Amino acid sequence: MAHFANADPQLSCRYKNKATHGGNHAPSVADWFKNDDTLDRQGVSQGKPNGHGICKGTASSWVIAFLNGVRDSYTANTYEEFYTNFLRYQATMVKDFGKHIDSHVAQFKKLGVETNIKEYKSIKVVNLTKSDIPDGRWGAYISCWHHDIACGGTWGTTGNSYICQPNTGLLGYTNYLTMLSDLGTYLDSRRSSKSKPATEPAGFWIYRPG
Repeated sequence: MAHFANADPQLSCRYKNKATHGGNHAPSVADWFKNDDTLDRQGVSQGKPNGHGICKGTASSWVIAFLNGVRDSYTANTYEEFYTNFLRYQATMVKDFGKHIDSHVAQFKKLGVETNIKEYKSIKVVNLTKSDIPDGRWGAYISCWHHDIACGGTWGTTGNSYICQPNTGLLGYTNYLTMLSDLGTYLDSRRSSKSKPATEPAGFWIYRPG
């Protein structure tokens, strides 16, 4: 079965132009900023001919954009353009920070840049449940065995909800239970591919605007 099989096509943007933007990879030197050395660490190398994966940066950058109400971060017909022209650049720089979203937010603060988000809680669980989802707008960064994705909702368990999968794009849902089901199926697939037991928890950092 395809990943995220129950996503609503009207709310989703599965990447169609990876040949243009490279998908889950740092931009090319030709597309990058002059006099910046980030691609020396994150760009094309002998071991990474397509550039390094930037999933950490994409997951964190998406959570920040989503919680700040950036419409392109959750609008199906503009998301890929938003990723192509903005998000992948920020994601590459954030990936260069290392670690996970908590350290990314701390690094932004150290640089004098406010993200306007606040951690609600961090947990290690097999999958999210209703009790983990706060009221209001929320977003979660998910670390799942050498890959990082994100999810979030516009209003607790009653609004639309989304999954940001850096290799796939944006997946949207009108029912949070359907989103949690697809998320659980994806995490099970990751466990299996990494030879992890079915009870192995993933890491979740849940944020709210703040």
